[in-house]
Amino acid sequence: MKRKELLPLFFCLLGGHWCNAQTNIFPATGNVGIGITSPQSKLQVMGGISVNGRNAISGVNNFGNGIQLVDPSHTSIIFNPGQLTQLMFGFHTNGSMYWGNNTTYTMSLSKSGDLRVYNTLAVGSGLRAGYKMSVSGKLAAQEVLVTTSNWPDYVFKSDYKLPSLSETEQFINKNGHLPDVPKASDAEINGISLGEMNNILLKKIEEITLHLIDMEKKNQQQQGVINEQEKRLKRLESGKGNLGELDI
Repeated sequence: MKRKELLPLFFCLLGGHWCNAQTNIFPATGNVGIGITSPQSKLQVMGGISVNGRNAISGVNNFGNGIQLVDPSHTSIIFNPGQLTQLMFGFHTNGSMYWGNNTTYTMSLSKSGDLRVYNTLAVGSGLRAGYKMSVSGKLAAQEVLVTTSNWPDYVFKSDYKLPSLSETEQFINKNGHLPDVPKASDAEINGISLGEMNNILLKKIEEITLHLIDMEKKNQQQQGVINEQEKRLKRLESGKGNLGELDI
């Protein structure tokens, strides 16, 4: 190949090197489309997007920063914007993330790790009808707070009719369980409410306590009678009394 033919080839290769090395800069106005001839956004891609590589600023614990959203205000990723099926995954300047539909938030996660579900939550299986949260399996906790009402201190009021032990015995013999307490078959099928069951158990404890107090009073009275009879018996044995004192 002659020298005059090599010179254009050299400039062509050099120019191709410059083109590959430079940053592609697009005009400040207008839209850019990939796979589409009439883009409606600054960048619109018709097809999938694959990201290989990272941005300069890394994530937490050295996680790669493949996609970054930079905005001094709130920003979001939206599915079907403006439609009834719209879903939003938003980022707030307070550090919280929000999941929502076209009218309201449905879930939020704060920067400090506080998760809030605004509707219902099922863990491990479907949601049980009528409940805000269902867990299929064991639940471990250090403490559980159950709000309740109608706390059974009414048992201690003077107008409360305390069932006698004989009445309770008759109920047990007839029904096979304590009054107010659900029977085994119902509890095994439907479960029990912790708040309601605690109320029932406390009521039974308070009723038992009243019976024990009453029994103690009767025992004390009986013991007083026994003590008095013993004193009279001793006087009789010592010859200082008569049989009429033993009024049993």
